[in-house]
Amino acid sequence: MKGVSAAKVLANNGVTDFVILEASDRIGGRILKEKFGGVSVELGAGWIVGVGGKETNPVWELATEFGLRTCFADYTNVRYNIYDRRSPGKIFPRGIAAESYKKAVESAVQKLRNKEDYGGDDNGSNSKIDEPPSSVPGFVKVVDAEAVPVCTFRDLGEREFLVADERGFDYLVYKMAEDFLFTSEGRILDSRLKLNQVSFLH
Repeated sequence: MKGVSAAKVLANNGVTDFVILEASDRIGGRILKEKFGGVSVELGAGWIVGVGGKETNPVWELATEFGLRTCFADYTNVRYNIYDRRSPGKIFPRGIAAESYKKAVESAVQKLRNKEDYGGDDNGSNSKIDEPPSSVPGFVKVVDAEAVPVCTFRDLGEREFLVADERGFDYLVYKMAEDFLFTSEGRILDSRLKLNQVSFLH
């Protein structure tokens, strides 16, 4: 998204002699979706983070401009936030969600108990781990990890929105590109866009 965004700034300021390099066969970088069970599923970026602060988040501006469907990520009761597949972005009422969550947990616990009684895993192996997960070699603690820079929340705001749009998060990148690159029937045909430019990483 940064490459397309930077090229748009150049184009808006009269600079047309630029090249956009993309590693893969599409624009958008880590913004990527796949069809799964008949719906679009975000594999990369899935949230717009940093909304409602003293500065405006440019991604949120794009989402608003192009009518991207989002829903507020309400973490006050995150265990029970179950989204309705038939109405993307709609959260089931808490009572229904709480009951569904409780049944799912009870089912998972029962399956674990059954495996424990059986004395093995799915492969018939009888290996057991007596140590807690934090002491198992290779286990990584991420309790203190911070994925989003603190300045994002400080400057742009603490609210987060889940992208729940069938068109996908990458729709924003394509709409931005349409503004200054040559396109036809939804495809970018501009010679300044070079796809598949990374074949090997060191």
